[in-house]
Amino acid sequence: MPVDVHVRIDVTTGGPLAPVEPEPGPRWWSRIRIGYNAALAVLSLTLAGPWAHVLASVRDEESLAGAWVMALIPLTVLAFLDNARRAEAAGAHPDLWAPKWKAALTRLLLWAAGLAAAFTLPITTLVYALTGVKPA
Repeated sequence: MPVDVHVRIDVTTGGPLAPVEPEPGPRWWSRIRIGYNAALAVLSLTLAGPWAHVLASVRDEESLAGAWVMALIPLTVLAFLDNARRAEAAGAHPDLWAPKWKAALTRLLLWAAGLAAAFTLPITTLVYALTGVKPA
């Protein structure tokens, strides 16, 4: 004699045991601290000048590719370190100042490296790429 077994499962997605949807956090563009980054960018100009001079001397005496490598390696390292310092400062106790200062110093160095590369290399690279002639 064959046995017919029918199983019916009703799943409800509400009720007191359902997980509550978290409140959406602020969007990334509302979390950008414009004044903080602008102040660090202005302060970083004191470090960007000497680094731009080093990059310009490498660009003029050695090669444009060498100057780009010299600019991009510190930028990559500082970007990774900046991300780590930001996470460390966000997870630290609010009364601790050292993680905040380390994060600000890393962001200052990142701004300096980025501005030095932006001041020194793109125009020369564009001239070289468009004309094929290295500027004197």
